[in-house]
Amino acid sequence: MSKMSRLAKLSLVIGGYVAACLVASGAVYVYQLFTQDAISQASAGMYAFGDFILFVGVFGVLAFLPTGLALYFLLRKFLT
Repeated sequence: MSKMSRLAKLSLVIGGYVAACLVASGAVYVYQLFTQDAISQASAGMYAFGDFILFVGVFGVLAFLPTGLALYFLLRKFLT
């Protein structure tokens, strides 16, 4: 089994965070497609905060994978 280089590990972790950000942005975009413009314009601040909470929630759930992978790489380095 070949070992991954440090750059490959870093790219994998950063790529995971970028993918999580893109999926979270897509979730907010799809949510905005299903909201009515008149209602969202009447209470724009509340809808903006709701979009923010949706983004943070989806990103937070999806960011577990790259965070766990980074911790795995770090712990494996220090324990061996």
